[in-house]
Amino acid sequence: MRRVLSIISSIIIYLVVSSPALARVSGVCSNCHTMHYSQTPQPSEWGTSGPYQALLINNCVGCHSGTNTGSNKTPYIFSSTAPTYGATGTEGDTLAGGNFYWVANGNNTAGHNVAGICGADTLSIPPGFTNTYPDIEGNTVGGGTWPAGQQVTCAGTYGCHGHHNTTDQVKAIYGAHHTDDTTIDGNSVGTSYRFLMGILGKEDSDWEYQPTSTTHNQYYGVDRSAVPNKQTISYLCAECHGYYHSITKVGTTSPWLRHPTDFDMNNVSTKEYGNYPGDGSKTYSVIAPVGSVDVSAVKSQVLVSSGDAIVMCTSCHRAHGTPYFKLMRWNYQGSSTGGNCSICHTTKN
Repeated sequence: MRRVLSIISSIIIYLVVSSPALARVSGVCSNCHTMHYSQTPQPSEWGTSGPYQALLINNCVGCHSGTNTGSNKTPYIFSSTAPTYGATGTEGDTLAGGNFYWVANGNNTAGHNVAGICGADTLSIPPGFTNTYPDIEGNTVGGGTWPAGQQVTCAGTYGCHGHHNTTDQVKAIYGAHHTDDTTIDGNSVGTSYRFLMGILGKEDSDWEYQPTSTTHNQYYGVDRSAVPNKQTISYLCAECHGYYHSITKVGTTSPWLRHPTDFDMNNVSTKEYGNYPGDGSKTYSVIAPVGSVDVSAVKSQVLVSSGDAIVMCTSCHRAHGTPYFKLMRWNYQGSSTGGNCSICHTTKN
């Protein structure tokens, strides 16, 4: 009996040690893949323009279309009916990046006009495009010169996710969904924050579905310098919108030419910003989030030590879309007080 137990124990130890780490995506293979794409009639979740590369049953947009419930295992960033956004997008069914619903339904200022979701807007190139912010691999978004009329894509050369050295969106993120992402180190697409190549951060397990001060994404930010850090979330935005990130185009101190990003509010904590988020409690605000140098754990308090209250592009905007002008997190254009700007600018309300 002891010999049998010893053998069983050895097998268990072998399986634990030799088994690969759990992948980001798990579950029934047929939820995402099909062998032949020939079933008639096709299941409702299959896209109508297949077959697709990598034996997928749908494309990026098709796989990520739906309504978030808080328990869904796939993040939905495009809905066929209006998502519940509320005043700030933190209490309904909208995730951290927002939703493409509003831009797809005719409001070009409410989101990125991503190919496959909505038609092109009137801009020929991304606003603030400078072509001077290559990613961590040295690739420039837009391929050197952004072609007139080229729409933004989900991934690839003209997109945000994956590698920027290919226009093929599937190749750009190939393998990422099955990568062990226990450690976000930016060394591969799968181990980069939200598949944004090279970008760092700590990922909320439900993509910020109804986030709180203790359950949210922890964005990576570094206090600005002449040589920008290529792994911050704001640098990701700068890869297309460089004018809004460059020191020469933004400034280094007040009065700023454009709103600063990758700027630590600890530098000016003796002023109104030290009262963040408006009551001086220094509680992390999911309405106007801030980044940090240390992303090993979620921060519920900020302005505690240097580098824990970095102003980011995503402090004010959502990447996919919102109901508001310029993808703002709140109704900035329609508010006489600037909406929730007073979370940081605490004396301006």
